[in-house]
Amino acid sequence: MANTLPSSITVIVSGGGPIGLTFAINLAMIMCKKHVKIIVYEGRWIMGKDGSMRWRTEEQGNIRRDQVVTLQDHVIQQLPVYIQKGLFVNINERVWPTSRNIPIQEVEDRLLDLIQPFVRSGQIELIPEQLNELSERLTQGNFDILVGADGSKSFVRRYCNIQVRSEGIEYACGVAYNIPANVSPSDEPLHQALNCILTTSQSRYLVNSSAGRRGYLNARLTKDEYEELRECLQRSEKRNVPINLEYYKECSHISVWSIIRQGLDFFNIRSKFVHRIVPIEVNVQHTSSVVREFRFEIKEKQESILSFTPSQSGKSNKKKFKTMLVCLVGDAAMGVHFWSGRGMNTGIKSAIALARNILCACTIDMPPHFLDLFDYEGFMTRLRACEQQGRSLRILLNPIDQCTGEAYTYDHVGHYHVYHTRELKKRLKETRQSLQQLPHWPHRSRPVSDQELEEIFNRIPCRVVAQLSLANPWPTEEIEDVEVFVEDIFPFRQDQYLPVPRLREVISSQRENDYYHYYHHHHHHRYFILWIVGDIMNKHTEKLINSIPILPKFANHSFVTNDIIHQSHGPRHILHVVNTIKEAQDWMQTPEIRKNIQRKDVRFRVITEGSLNDYQSAVDVIRTIRAEVPHAPVLIISNKHEDMRSAGEFPNVIIIDTVFELYEFFGINQAIQWDQNYRVLY
Repeated sequence: MANTLPSSITVIVSGGGPIGLTFAINLAMIMCKKHVKIIVYEGRWIMGKDGSMRWRTEEQGNIRRDQVVTLQDHVIQQLPVYIQKGLFVNINERVWPTSRNIPIQEVEDRLLDLIQPFVRSGQIELIPEQLNELSERLTQGNFDILVGADGSKSFVRRYCNIQVRSEGIEYACGVAYNIPANVSPSDEPLHQALNCILTTSQSRYLVNSSAGRRGYLNARLTKDEYEELRECLQRSEKRNVPINLEYYKECSHISVWSIIRQGLDFFNIRSKFVHRIVPIEVNVQHTSSVVREFRFEIKEKQESILSFTPSQSGKSNKKKFKTMLVCLVGDAAMGVHFWSGRGMNTGIKSAIALARNILCACTIDMPPHFLDLFDYEGFMTRLRACEQQGRSLRILLNPIDQCTGEAYTYDHVGHYHVYHTRELKKRLKETRQSLQQLPHWPHRSRPVSDQELEEIFNRIPCRVVAQLSLANPWPTEEIEDVEVFVEDIFPFRQDQYLPVPRLREVISSQRENDYYHYYHHHHHHRYFILWIVGDIMNKHTEKLINSIPILPKFANHSFVTNDIIHQSHGPRHILHVVNTIKEAQDWMQTPEIRKNIQRKDVRFRVITEGSLNDYQSAVDVIRTIRAEVPHAPVLIISNKHEDMRSAGEFPNVIIIDTVFELYEFFGINQAIQWDQNYRVLY
């Protein structure tokens, strides 16, 4: 099929996590080098002196995720055999039926290794930076398809003004732990069979681990518990003192610490093995569409995007446009509740489906058109109905608030505890029987005894027993057979995948040149921010302006307001605030500013209000700015999205109404999918 392709397309992928890398490798293995060029942007990578990519460490500003994910067999089987074998070469463990457990860090490391042959062949290019408004390929429109694989806080989704709808929000806490190999018998982890029984018998706590030692405990929280946790963690961070869960007196008065410790006790995990705590806000959301056309205005020679400037006398005012496609995959398209263990599976399904749809579309049109990807849109609609409506909303509709509230209310009633102890024991035995009767139960040779179940009640207090008894078990029997299969819509045989390119060594000196070129041009950025506030600055805008210089991204560097720095030792930033468009124009035409904003290490950004006064709007700002700096990104602060539709038609314009999105404009938190991680004394 690939041999019938008439031409070549360029695909940009924003996000080099598991979903972005899976998509890139799949597309490269079904479309040969002469038909597709794939460019992957990821800010969590760093280039080594040998020119190879690797993940940044915590010391280099990247806190890697500790979760262990469960990949379903039917999803794994749709991957090329090359990925199937390479992904599980180090860890190949069955914990749940018809699936395999693997740490997410292992997935990231293995996929980054597996993509290397395609990088060396020149078909895939890896760029160790986040895709942003000033990325050259975006500003010049030098691509055919833009794929957003950049998580729940997607830059691509925001850049293209794709709306998101939330089905509901829930709160949780993630506790990462790592149990060493040589520990005392009392510190040994529970067998995975028992972990499965405890997890599915209730919906307060969940454990997913690799070999039972390296894993993640999730605890569902009420909103009050979540807020208490965040406040405590932030206080600890400000004091620069790691949390010590072993010293119970430090936090005995804080209820959320008791919740964490009780969850650890339930699964017999010693708190001394915990090394990170993460507050989690679970937003079950989806986009209005996963495929969208994006128009770029181009010059006649199609070398770059034209600015929207008034036509000069004697010249044609006719504009030419190039139409590209924007596609979303993974969490950028749809967020699901982590409790059902479907997030990674859903993301990989979307990546495989999109790659196959692009192949089918390219056999008809090159590059593909909007209607050519309708099958992918339809597939994602079915997937959303299955994963969000069928699974995630079942958790959201049974919040943890009611069972915790009732358990606290009747905590002093003795017979209440007797009843719930009996009920929880009964449920644990029923769950054990149900799981052990499954045809694909992976622990058939290791049955769980009654004594192991009884020992649980010696580890947790009566109040926790009541909470777990009241927390409904996960309804596995109701939904276990409901699946949306990629192969039903996009069938593809293993023998249709192209062979992996043979490795060829890149000249060492060339790799070193790539390394030094990257660090000279990308390692340090200076921000020049022009903020046009209108005739009258309101108090909310003033507060936002004052918050910019103290953001963590800028806190360690000098930040000068309404001034010009002629000499600098390291990154220096400028925030210039004006009232009118004329003042903004005069500032940009200052020789020193004009010279600086053309530099490759300077990121020039413009912020404005939706309306400056009775006769000037954001559209006037865009036209004036683009006359001076054609591709400058412009952010408009307005909660009236309908009124801003004309401004949104311009390329590289973002309309926002939240403080978070404003900070995203400066590249803050783009790579973080969950909340900030907090270190624990370990």
